[in-house]
Amino acid sequence: MKRLFLLLAATTTLCTSCGLLPALNQTTMVTGITAPLANHLKATEDPGTGLYGYLNDFGMWAIPPTFRSAKSFNTEVGMAVVQLQNGFWGAINTLGKTAILFNFTSSLDVDSAIRSIAKGRYQGIDLWEVRDHATGYWGYLDYTGNWFLPPIYKSAKAMSDRGIAVVQFQDDRWGAIDRKGAIVIQPNFSSWLDVDSAIRNLHLN
Repeated sequence: MKRLFLLLAATTTLCTSCGLLPALNQTTMVTGITAPLANHLKATEDPGTGLYGYLNDFGMWAIPPTFRSAKSFNTEVGMAVVQLQNGFWGAINTLGKTAILFNFTSSLDVDSAIRSIAKGRYQGIDLWEVRDHATGYWGYLDYTGNWFLPPIYKSAKAMSDRGIAVVQFQDDRWGAIDRKGAIVIQPNFSSWLDVDSAIRNLHLN
């Protein structure tokens, strides 16, 4: 019995060190899922369906092929950018669970959100302008894929590093808001280019 216990302990240590089993102290801050598994998952197209999933080192589906598109895992946080069959993008963890909600329309924005998480940025510092497919209006998502600023604008431009964004209100007039949604330039302009020029004149860019 003692020999069996020692053998199991040695096997577990070996598997953990080579990455087949996750080390308990190596977990992602956001999802709580161990990131080392990401090194052992390969995005692969299923030839039968044309959908993508992730194979493990044994050539078995660790995450079933249910995605229209799939990218490699970010090994820092154990997340991968994937596209649902409805066309929307988000991210999953190494167990195939949703890590970033599928509200994004661009894979590049999800890539950027994952990088923001990996850098340890505070939630709400980095925001992405996205059109809500349900209402047709624009708002701003944070790196979880949740609406940080609700979709209430007819159009929206990218949020600057200083947290200022040009938006079009429902009366078709243009102005600018900050990260909290507060108006910093009154929506009295007929062109977003005029607002962009005003931002530069006020040194808010």
